[in-house]
Amino acid sequence: MTDYTEEEPHFLLDSNIVSEIIKPEPDFNVIKKIAEHNSDCAICTPVWQELLFGLYRLPEGMNKKYLEKFIKDDVHENFRIKNFSERAADIHASLRAKLEQKGRPTQKEDSMIAAIALANHMVLVTRNTKHFTAIQEVSDLQVENWFEETV
Repeated sequence: MTDYTEEEPHFLLDSNIVSEIIKPEPDFNVIKKIAEHNSDCAICTPVWQELLFGLYRLPEGMNKKYLEKFIKDDVHENFRIKNFSERAADIHASLRAKLEQKGRPTQKEDSMIAAIALANHMVLVTRNTKHFTAIQEVSDLQVENWFEETV
């Protein structure tokens, strides 16, 4: 088992996990797990892009201003952002080729997120575990769903 230091987060959060934080009534399990592992969590550049894209699509108003402050201040300050590195690009290309050979292509953003998790030896945390099933069949990707209560 690998030892993880404070410098290297262990959990890579998908956008659906980060989005849960801002909901008026967020899922208790997600909030609890983020509180438990806060310093051990990160997001990645594709997730950052998804959050910003969602923000920029909103009409102008108080809700957009609130979300912009949350994303650009709170999320950016509390979670390190892992980049799509050369190593992640190599892993991503390999994953896509393997999945294509099996006749199981996957969404590009999801496979990029998975590749970043694999390149950084991180556990991917998502609500959409089914999106990553095929990737798990051709890699060592570890996935957790913090919406489900774990023992």
